[in-house]
Amino acid sequence: PMENITLNIRALAAMKKLSIEKLAELADIDPKHLVNVSVGRAKMTGRDLVNLAKATGVNPFNIEVD
Repeated sequence: PMENITLNIRALAAMKKLSIEKLAELADIDPKHLVNVSVGRAKMTGRDLVNLAKATGVNPFNIEVD
């Protein structure tokens, strides 16, 4: 079931057929920051998580944060 699946940034973008940069734009997140999060060079903030959930319709509990 979907509630047991966590999606990382790359999987989230791929699921929505978006580049990470486009996903960042839709979620009002700095694209460089989201790319850095996706490769482990930066930490996702609570705001990032909320914005990604809103932009994609994915439950925040299903978004991998680290």
